[in-house]
Amino acid sequence: MIGIFGSAFNPPTLGHKDAILQAAQDCNKILLVPSASHAFGKTMLPYELRYRMLMGFIQDIQPDVSCELEVCDIEHQMLNEGMTPIYTFDVMDRLESELNTTKLAFIMGPDNANPTTWQKFYKHQEIDARWKKIICDEQAPIRSTLLRDKIADRASDQELLTFTTPSVVNLIRAERLYQKN
Repeated sequence: MIGIFGSAFNPPTLGHKDAILQAAQDCNKILLVPSASHAFGKTMLPYELRYRMLMGFIQDIQPDVSCELEVCDIEHQMLNEGMTPIYTFDVMDRLESELNTTKLAFIMGPDNANPTTWQKFYKHQEIDARWKKIICDEQAPIRSTLLRDKIADRASDQELLTFTTPSVVNLIRAERLYQKN
C-alpha cells in the first residue's frame, strides 16, 4: 500500500511526523505531497522553500519510520500544466495512473476527517469509493501555525526543536523564514 499524505507543510512539524508514524503501520511507502495550489486558499511560503524543508524533514525522520518516505512533486507538475486549484481527487487519480496501482491510501488527520470538513472536499464520495483512507489521531498536537508563531516570537532553536526537526530549523534560520518584519 502506498500512502499519499498531502499538506501545506508550511513548515513540516512533529505533528506531521506523528501522522506519518501512524500511517506507516499500513503502508510500505508514503509519498509526502506538498500543496502547490491549496484548494482552500491557504497562504503558504513559495513551493520551493517548502519542498526543501520537506526534503530535510524526511532525512531527519526516516530512521524512525518503518516504511520508505518520498517527497512527491505531483502538485507542482499539475500547477505547471495549468491546473488550479489542485484537488485531492485529481492528485489521487493522477498518481494511481502514473504509479500503475490501485493500492493507494489517502492519509488524513482528524481535521480533514471531520465530516463537516470532509464534505467540502471535491469528489469526496468518489475518493471514499475508490481509495482507502487512513485517518490519523492527533497524538502530537503540534501545528504549523503554532511553529510559525514561535519563530515570529524569536523562540530559541532548542524550543523550535520541540516542534520540528533539526534540518527544518536550520533552513528556517538560514533563509530567515516566518520572521516578523
